[in-house]
Amino acid sequence: MRNWNTQAPSSCLLCSASDELRQPLFFDCEFSRDVWSFFTDRANLSSPAAFDEGLGWLKDLTGDKNVVLIMKLAFQASIYFIWKERDSSLHRAESRPPQVIILEIKNTLRLKLDILSRQQRLGVSQNTFLATWIQLFDQ
Repeated sequence: MRNWNTQAPSSCLLCSASDELRQPLFFDCEFSRDVWSFFTDRANLSSPAAFDEGLGWLKDLTGDKNVVLIMKLAFQASIYFIWKERDSSLHRAESRPPQVIILEIKNTLRLKLDILSRQQRLGVSQNTFLATWIQLFDQ
């Protein structure tokens, strides 16, 4: 951020533990790691901590198609909401805990998956995206 000549502090606004670079912000700082691990833990997945490796991991993710889609959406939403929180922290000079961000992500994804589930064509014993979501993440 310093390279952009902003007034932002050089340390991470979310965890204050490291210099604010893309790598520590996603998902190396404790704050962002807590957010992302909420989703990977509940899906019983282990993703790399490094952002660039995480992109490759996500691209190559296999298994239940519902879980794969949900994890891709969760990754995108996590990036968006973590960055939004970081930006808000800069302007408000206060940060909300990871649990609040997780709740925002859960609410957003639940709404998106409800819409996708209504459009989904299923086989006899398949779960909808929303049913998979509720089973894994809404407990």
